[in-house]
Amino acid sequence: MSNVFGDELLGMILPIVEQRMRDPNWRLRESATLAIGAVSEGCTTGLTPFLPQLIEFLVPSLEDPRPMVRSTTCWTLSRFSRWVVQLAFPARPGDPPPATAEQGKMFFDKIINGLLRRVVDHNKHVQAAACGALATLESEAREDIAPWLGPVVTALAQAVHAYQRKNMRCAFDAVSTLAECGGDALRSPDVAKALLPPLLQKWESGGDAQPDLYQLLECVTAVCAGVGLGAQEFAAPVFARALHLAQTQLTLREAEIRAGANNTDFSYVPDHVICALDLLSGIADGLGNAAEALVAAHADALRNVIVACVSDPHSPGVRRSAFALVGDVAKSGAGAHIIPSLPQIMECAAANLKPNMVMAYNMSTCNNACWSAGEIAAAFPAEVVAPYAQTLGASFVGVLQMQMIQRSLGENAAIALGRFAMRCPEQLSAGFGELLSPWCGALRRLRDGVEKEHAFAGLVKLVQVNAQGGVGPGLVDMMNAIASWQYVRSAELHANLMSVLRGYEQLLGAEQWGQLMNALQPAVQRKLGNFASTNQRN
Repeated sequence: MSNVFGDELLGMILPIVEQRMRDPNWRLRESATLAIGAVSEGCTTGLTPFLPQLIEFLVPSLEDPRPMVRSTTCWTLSRFSRWVVQLAFPARPGDPPPATAEQGKMFFDKIINGLLRRVVDHNKHVQAAACGALATLESEAREDIAPWLGPVVTALAQAVHAYQRKNMRCAFDAVSTLAECGGDALRSPDVAKALLPPLLQKWESGGDAQPDLYQLLECVTAVCAGVGLGAQEFAAPVFARALHLAQTQLTLREAEIRAGANNTDFSYVPDHVICALDLLSGIADGLGNAAEALVAAHADALRNVIVACVSDPHSPGVRRSAFALVGDVAKSGAGAHIIPSLPQIMECAAANLKPNMVMAYNMSTCNNACWSAGEIAAAFPAEVVAPYAQTLGASFVGVLQMQMIQRSLGENAAIALGRFAMRCPEQLSAGFGELLSPWCGALRRLRDGVEKEHAFAGLVKLVQVNAQGGVGPGLVDMMNAIASWQYVRSAELHANLMSVLRGYEQLLGAEQWGQLMNALQPAVQRKLGNFASTNQRN
């Protein structure tokens, strides 16, 4: 009703809600609390002036003797998380605090401390509601939760230690959300020492056959990636155990295949392979350069697992997670240890980018195949990457030429193509004219950042090797792509792009250059004319 009638409802319900919130009958108090949460979305504008009073009413209800009231209050407060965060914190890092910051932080403090008390409530329904509300508040506050990080981590560690199975997934979700949203404040050994031991104890006590292993290891993965080097103390045994889990499951898969479809004695679980691969990725991503020693210690086993998983004929999820692991290992600086298996990995990446594989069921695998190939190109020297440049370059171009392609896949293909061009432009220069239009069409949609810089660095390399190949219809798309920059952080890239513009102006001559400019939209012409100042902040 609130979504249909909006603020018109408030005149009818607010007097009743205010009266019932003070009623000695707990059922009436709970119904009033539920009603406020239910209309929060449809009546946001009308409720805004009353929210300070509502929060002052609701927070004490977290201590209500009736579990149902406490549980409903958790949910209702979560519905106002975004409003409280907007009241308390700047919209973006670096922005000045809002005028309401003092009041907002007071409300935030009351709400989060009240929710943390309910996270360790003795009632299971209240525990679940509090964890859900805390996860919502974490996702809204993000790195602004830093001043409350200590109490949050302590309460969640207690929850993981104490909860029974029914509520454990709620605790995992709250821990994972904190790890993914908490920002740099989480990158501390203290956070790792608080959160990882109870999680790893759950893994140890329940073993690899426990029903909630996937959710548990998802949570461990999020924590390892979130705390980064803070997890170094735990990384070696966790890495080894995750790798062993993957090996065990792959052995079961092979035994199952040999035994045939009618034999059900084996317990191969693809999801267990996926969560093991994701955990290995999370450790590599979190530790960065420090992961090299772990990868080196298990290089042979890791390569075997990766090859077996990127070539999995049945599970897109297994292939997706395997390509993610390849990319994270390459990005961490430990990629030298997977070079012996690059032929198989790159072959499988190209196979997953064929038209018959670029389907909805396999889309995340296609994305990761593109991304991991690009990370390999960025991490390794030209002599390592060159043997795969033409094959994968053709695959990327094929993806970019597809109609109605998922935007993220087009972006990943454009970035990966740029990284290969950056490393070995000679291998791609012959087809420069054919790839230019679809490639630049994707490049112009990229957000400014390191990945866009890599992609355009590859474009510059191809122009330097075969400028004449760019002359044609694709040159309009190139100009549009260059004009898409808001700010070119790299002075070298900015200078190179200026050279590209001047070079084509000289190559085409005044008449053809004028025709090219006339083919562009006026806004693009202005941006190109002012491109010399694109790497200057206002």
